[in-house]
Amino acid sequence: MLDEKVHEVLFSDATMKLGEIHWALLKSEKAMDSKRWEVTKATIGSNYEDTDFGKEVGLDEIHWWIFRKETDVDELLAQTERTLVSAQILKIASAKLKTREQASYRALLLTLKDFAEKHRAEVDSLHAYVAWLMNRDLMAPRMLFTYRVWGSTQMSDRRVDVENEENARADIKKRHTLTEIVMGVRQRQELVYDKVHNEIGFEIFEGLDPEGIADDATLHIPENAVLRRTGYAVQDNCQAYFKEIRESLRNIVLEVEKFKVQRDLFQSERFWRKFITKAREARTGESQLWDFKETLTVWQVKNDPARRQAKITFAEDVASFANASGGVLIIGLNDKRQVVGIGEGRLLESRLKVARDVIAEYIVNDRDLASFRQVAVGEKGKEKICLVVVVSQSRQAVGVSDGGGRYSYPVRRETGITRPPRDEVQISKLDVKSDNRDFMHKLQQFIHDN
Repeated sequence: MLDEKVHEVLFSDATMKLGEIHWALLKSEKAMDSKRWEVTKATIGSNYEDTDFGKEVGLDEIHWWIFRKETDVDELLAQTERTLVSAQILKIASAKLKTREQASYRALLLTLKDFAEKHRAEVDSLHAYVAWLMNRDLMAPRMLFTYRVWGSTQMSDRRVDVENEENARADIKKRHTLTEIVMGVRQRQELVYDKVHNEIGFEIFEGLDPEGIADDATLHIPENAVLRRTGYAVQDNCQAYFKEIRESLRNIVLEVEKFKVQRDLFQSERFWRKFITKAREARTGESQLWDFKETLTVWQVKNDPARRQAKITFAEDVASFANASGGVLIIGLNDKRQVVGIGEGRLLESRLKVARDVIAEYIVNDRDLASFRQVAVGEKGKEKICLVVVVSQSRQAVGVSDGGGRYSYPVRRETGITRPPRDEVQISKLDVKSDNRDFMHKLQQFIHDN
């Protein structure tokens, strides 16, 4: 097997900084994941259940950070775009390593070291970016190491335990291991060279005639074959690392841009007026993404059981959007799509409070899915206030309580609301990684097309 002392030629300031970067990613992953699941003992093994925090994060750490945690998306975007330039250079340069066949294992390591040294400025840029994220929050660097980009196999191949280390330089041996992982010469606790050596040995052994092998025979494994395959594997690992770092940064940029579009649309009075006008004028019936109501029955009735039923009906209207693709409930337009409004002053405040209280009491969900937007609609000087209830698509099935211990899981369809079993609703959400308002771009496209 290989003498690991040969790896001393790989370590330099530039390559060790790459190891420090990976330490931050693993430390961030550990910090976040320790809060996401509760481990409970089962008859066989253990069960993992989402904590409230885990439900909030969902399966998309990038989306969660930008939509739920980030306080300055403009600064994040500026920092990420600058770093993305460096990551693109590293991605292209690392891909070129695969064209070189090395004369020795030491030469392979020197080539990797030379790659890092030649791109020291880009390494420093990436290192500074990760340090900036780390300084803001321990969980922030996790955006660069997610299943969304890397996939489970690549993440597993690049994990080592960093739980008890206070900083990236606390353990020199661990720093070396992390550097070797980034440069592609190690996967978890195994050197790629040793793995390839064993693979080739097994292949040779499998090809031999068992009856012709002496008990004391020594298996000869050609070094040139081991070196050639090791070189390809190492260079491929190295390229993959920088490719996924670049893709992670690109995903952050795209997610920030999506956040800004959705934020600006939600806050735009002009957008909502235009959307309501276009939706009113549309020849087709109501879309799966929106619904008109003249008023809420819960605002009109005062006594049970009619009032309780009215609350359940409104809660189901909201939950049905959450259990489908998300959408908007527009209140203040009659059956002829004429603007009648929902009132002003204290009446408006009272009605908004009732609507919020109903959602909090009857919808079974521990995350905010609905936001209210008041929109003045109508001719200038004759505008009336309409209420737009913007409902996110939920990652998990959203239930509605009837106040008596029973629950429904309504889903909005173009033909109306259906109430399938909870498990059926949850299965339909397997591809939904997080609560989201991705439907907003469809509303924008509807305005554009009409």
